[in-house]
Amino acid sequence: MPCPNCRCISCLALLDSIIPSTELSLPPPELMMANRAPTNSEVAYSRDFIRSAENMISLIQTTMDDLEKWKVKLLGLVSTHRAAISPLRSFPSEILAEIFTQFVNTTQVHWRAASSPPPLTLMQICSRWRRIALDTPRLWTKIQTGHPASMIDSWVSRSKGLPLRVEWDSVCPAPVLEALIPYSHRWEHIDFYLKPSSYSILARVRTYLHSLKSLNLFFSDITGTVDFCEVAPHLTEARLMEIRQPVVINLPWEQLRMCALDHSEVALYVLQHAKNLRRLHLDLSELEVSEESVMSSRDLRPCHLGLNTLTIDWNFYMDPDINFFFSSITLSALQTLEICFDYPDTGDEDIYADQAELGLVLAGFFERSCMRLGTLELTDIPFSQSALIKCLAFSPSLISLDIQFDSRWHVIGQTLLRKLNVNHPGYILPRLRSLSLRGLDIMSTEESLNALITSRRDIDPEYHDSVALLENLTLVCESSDSEYPQFQQFVSEGLKVSYEMGD
Repeated sequence: MPCPNCRCISCLALLDSIIPSTELSLPPPELMMANRAPTNSEVAYSRDFIRSAENMISLIQTTMDDLEKWKVKLLGLVSTHRAAISPLRSFPSEILAEIFTQFVNTTQVHWRAASSPPPLTLMQICSRWRRIALDTPRLWTKIQTGHPASMIDSWVSRSKGLPLRVEWDSVCPAPVLEALIPYSHRWEHIDFYLKPSSYSILARVRTYLHSLKSLNLFFSDITGTVDFCEVAPHLTEARLMEIRQPVVINLPWEQLRMCALDHSEVALYVLQHAKNLRRLHLDLSELEVSEESVMSSRDLRPCHLGLNTLTIDWNFYMDPDINFFFSSITLSALQTLEICFDYPDTGDEDIYADQAELGLVLAGFFERSCMRLGTLELTDIPFSQSALIKCLAFSPSLISLDIQFDSRWHVIGQTLLRKLNVNHPGYILPRLRSLSLRGLDIMSTEESLNALITSRRDIDPEYHDSVALLENLTLVCESSDSEYPQFQQFVSEGLKVSYEMGD
C-alpha cells in the first residue's frame, strides 16, 4: 500500500508486518507418522496455528485486494500520462483531418444503430478533434440510412458546398427526401429504393442533378416512366436493380460508361441505348426474374461496338432464359469476360438439354464477339467439353484463361489440356500467357499438364513463331504440391507457378 507520507508504493512496512516472525511448521513428526490420537498439547498447538494462519490469510487477502485496486488506479494514471504525451497531440491538423476522412469513408454506421455516425463520434473525443472535425467539410458529405430530417440542414452546411453522397438502404422517408431536395444540385451519388410515394417527390429534381456521377436505384413496385435522372450531364455509372414491373427508364444513356443490372431483358435495353458503355455487370443470382416483359426489349438484337468488360453471375432458377440473352447480343469490342454459372445437379433431362443448348448458344456468341477477347474467367461450367473447346477456338487473342472445373466433369480437363498443347494438331489459344486451373484432378491429368507446359515453354520458332510464352500458371487443387516436384523445374526455367489448396 502507499506510504502515508510520500504516497509512493516503495514502503514495504505493511508487507513485513504480515510475514510471521517464527518459522512455519508442520505437526510433530511422531504424530504424523503414527496412527494415534493427538495429545491435548498437540491439539492446542495445531488449533493455535490454524487460528494464526487463517488470520494471516485474511490479512494477505485484504492487502492483495488493496494492491489490486491501486494497480487498476495506477494503470489508469499510466494511460492518462501516455495520452498526455502522445505523438498524436503533435500531429498537424491537416494530417488528422485526412485520418478522420479515411475513417469516415471506411466506416459504415447507420443512425438507427447504437453507435453514433463517425463524424459525431470524432467530435466527442476532445475539443481539438471537435474543432478539426467541424473544419473538415469532407466528413459531412455522406448522408446515410436513418439520418434525422431535422439534422439535414446543419449537417449539409458543414460540408461547405462539396458534392454529397446520399445512401439509403431502404425506402427513404418523405420528410428526409423533402429536406434533401434543396441540395439535389450537389448530389454526386445517390442510393435509393424507389416507391410511388418517394418517386413523386424525386420527380421535382429532374433538372437539378448537375453534379450527379453515379446512382443505385432499386425499383420497388414502380411502373410507368422514371425520368428524374434524365438530365444529369455528368452521370456515367448506373446500378438498376429489382426491376420486376413494366417500366420506362429515361437516363442519359449515351453518357454511361458502367452499368450493373439484375435482369437480362433490361440488359438488352441498356446495350441497345448505351452506345458508349464500357463495363456491364449482370447479376442473375439473387432475385427471381418474372416471365412478364418489363422493358419491351425482347425483340432487340443489340450489336455493341464499345463494351469491353462483361461480368455475369447466373443462377438457373433466378433467370433460366440466359440462352436468349446470349443469342441476342454481339459485343465486337469485348476484351474481358467473366461468367459464374450455377446449374442445379438434379439429373433432370430437361436441365441437361438446356445445358447442351447453352453450350451451343455460347459458342455462337463467342464466334460473334470474342475475336479480341484477352481475359476469360469461367466458373462451374455446366456444358460439354466440345462446346467449351469450340468457344475457346473463337478466342484467338486470349492472353489469360481462368477456369474452375465443375465436379460433374470427368475428362474435360484432359481434353482441354491436350487442345492447349501447341504440339497437338488444331491447338488453340496461341497467345495464352497466363493459365489458372481450379478444381483440376492433377493425379489423372499430370502427364497432359506436363506436356502442355513443356510445349508452351519450349517453343520451336520454326513451327510456332506466333505462339506466346506461357508465363504464369495457377493451380488450385485438393492435393499437395509436394507430390509434384516437376513444378520446381518449371519455376527454375522462369515460369511463375502459384499452387493453392482448394476447398
